[in-house]
Amino acid sequence: MRRILVCVVFVLVCCVVHAQHTGQYKIGGKIEGMDSGRVVMKQKTMEGYKELGSSGIQKGRFEFKGEISEIQSVQLFFDDQRGSLTLFLEPGKIQIAVKKDSVYYGKVTGTPTNELWGYFNEEERRLEKVEMECAQAYQNSFQTKDREKVRTATKAFTDATKARKIFRADFLGNSDHKYAAACFYCASLMQKMQYAELDSLVRSYTGMENNNDVRLITQRRDLMRKVAVGVNVPEINLPDVEGKSFALSSLKGKWVLLDFWASWCAPCRREGKHVLELYKKYQQSGFEVLGVSIDQNPDAWKQAIQEDQTPWKHVLDQRSEVAKTFGVSSVPRVFLIDPKGVIVAVNLYGEELEQCLEEIFSK
Repeated sequence: MRRILVCVVFVLVCCVVHAQHTGQYKIGGKIEGMDSGRVVMKQKTMEGYKELGSSGIQKGRFEFKGEISEIQSVQLFFDDQRGSLTLFLEPGKIQIAVKKDSVYYGKVTGTPTNELWGYFNEEERRLEKVEMECAQAYQNSFQTKDREKVRTATKAFTDATKARKIFRADFLGNSDHKYAAACFYCASLMQKMQYAELDSLVRSYTGMENNNDVRLITQRRDLMRKVAVGVNVPEINLPDVEGKSFALSSLKGKWVLLDFWASWCAPCRREGKHVLELYKKYQQSGFEVLGVSIDQNPDAWKQAIQEDQTPWKHVLDQRSEVAKTFGVSSVPRVFLIDPKGVIVAVNLYGEELEQCLEEIFSK
């Protein structure tokens, strides 16, 4: 009898949870400063955005209606306005208040996940503002040459940075925030995460496989598995500065730093100066660098190579096809490859790269 009662309770709980995620939604929106036009609802995919529907704007107002079986994040795009507004489709009445020229900061209320998402973003922006103010005060304190002011400003900046990290970690780690957290990971964090981190994250979303954000995180995890530490590096065949095809495999037998960069990327070129010092130091010991540029302008690419005087092999990934294979969505990004062609480290820069190479070549 007790077992039957437990089963009944379990079924009822599951039905209640499912009911919270399934049903009709109605979006009523108002955009200030835009009497007419069109709003398009889209959802992110690995290839770009997929259109889900649109609504006309009449006297500044618009609406959407529909039914969902799983809470989903979507974006609203307003004609020629820059940026988009993120919201969650979930059962209930959703209200949107947005202003022309600042749609990203629109307010979405009326349902639990949208209220939660609004709170998270407002608190993130508040803490970021405090952190930036403390950073400015920290910089200004050095001009006073007052040690006590420097010490106080340093502590304030450290505390502000810590507070923001704690808030974010607590919010994302709360099991009641999973839909909002998945959206944030998908939009802001997953591109910076390595395979092991992504795999752990995907496992934490068991039961949410139909959620689009979780699906995108899973696809990203599967892509990064192919370029994770410990796997054989995929082959690269790209044109060099003379237009001749160059293969990464031709460097097998050496330690190779695979460097994805671009002429317009200031951090890439700053790091390139440091890599140049290491190249001169360890080249004779078997260290090579292969620069893979994602420039669309070949002339800008060649000019940057000439200006920076980087003597290693350079190839051009003009359509970013190789970059996509390696999960590179932003630069700089580097992979350290051993003489057997196995990836041994990802994103080593500055002192970390220097220490790693010193350990390798001091043996």
